[in-house]
Amino acid sequence: MLITRTNVSRAPCRRCHILRVLLLMVLGIVLVALVARESFTLIGDIQPIMFGYLFTGLAVITFAIKLGYHYLKR
Repeated sequence: MLITRTNVSRAPCRRCHILRVLLLMVLGIVLVALVARESFTLIGDIQPIMFGYLFTGLAVITFAIKLGYHYLKR
């Protein structure tokens, strides 16, 4: 016997929202790659480790700001 839900909402679920956002982001990246092929040669010297340095630096700066704010608040 089939079990059906009686109160089905018309709004999309959280998974559907996540999938839609992911697909739109991928579509956007593909469009940018097709339109601006020459622009990618300008950023060809960027190494992946630079992103690691960037995120680590942002984390350290954020921690220092929050720590300073914490000491000033006391």
